[in-house]
Amino acid sequence: MILIIIFGCTLTIFAIESGPTCDCGQLRILGLKQSRMQGQDVQELQRQLKELGFYKRELNLVYDWNTYLAVNKFQKANNLTIDGIVDEKTWLNLAQALDKGKSQEVASEKLKPPEGEVFLLIDAYKKQMTVYSDGEPYHKFPVAVGKPSTKSPIGEWAVIAKDAHWGGGFGVRWMRLNVPWGIYGMHGTNKPGSIGTAASHGCIRMFNRHVKILYSWVDVGTRVKIIGRRDPIKITHNLRSGQSGKDVLLFQEKLREHGLDPGYTDGRFGDSTKKAMKDFKYIYGLKDDLVGDENTFYILNIK
Repeated sequence: MILIIIFGCTLTIFAIESGPTCDCGQLRILGLKQSRMQGQDVQELQRQLKELGFYKRELNLVYDWNTYLAVNKFQKANNLTIDGIVDEKTWLNLAQALDKGKSQEVASEKLKPPEGEVFLLIDAYKKQMTVYSDGEPYHKFPVAVGKPSTKSPIGEWAVIAKDAHWGGGFGVRWMRLNVPWGIYGMHGTNKPGSIGTAASHGCIRMFNRHVKILYSWVDVGTRVKIIGRRDPIKITHNLRSGQSGKDVLLFQEKLREHGLDPGYTDGRFGDSTKKAMKDFKYIYGLKDDLVGDENTFYILNIK
């Protein structure tokens, strides 16, 4: 079994069967127009082209003539249609070109899968994923995590869906986590320059070549834990079995701090949390109703 720990893209909620729908910074189709296109996506394009040696000017946020010429040169060098239009195919080729130049990791065919029990630790502070095998560090990958306004979900999750053919503007591979308040996952990126930063809408971005390696190591059911900085959580109502959300996650954390075992801190009030709640109420002589109420929150120091 593989266990993964992640720190750190929210997405609109859809059923798993509908496939991943990620809002992780989707880019416009860029091109040279009479009314010049401007924005951070243009600057990201210029930055990538400059790193690859195709763009020689200063970054200026404007899709101008010099940017157009640089795009044409890149498209010609990579056997793409030479039209100066930056669509998903061009973004993906840019990502792949940068992956080849920047990544110092061993190629996937030379990096053997971990043989022991595996878990992943994704540290939102360090922007790094560490793969453990039988409790020992096995390999590390740099990642991008959620930006301050859209932090990655902190907690202990599981992989509930995988898609090997997911690509387009977001790079390759998709592994979804069972976060109850949104769709979050790990995937490749068309923004390799964001790796090592807090830049996503909450998802974990990886270099495309790295996420291909990870994908082969992860199964549906793999446990995932995410640690990092998060926004304050308030509990505004009683908590009961069957509920889910950030308030339940906080409740689970507090039960664990008091020496009880609520199971995974996954924001779901299930059987393990019910057992911890039963033990808690017995210890403190509270009514055995399995309801998190004002008395419970007071003892757990939840404000």
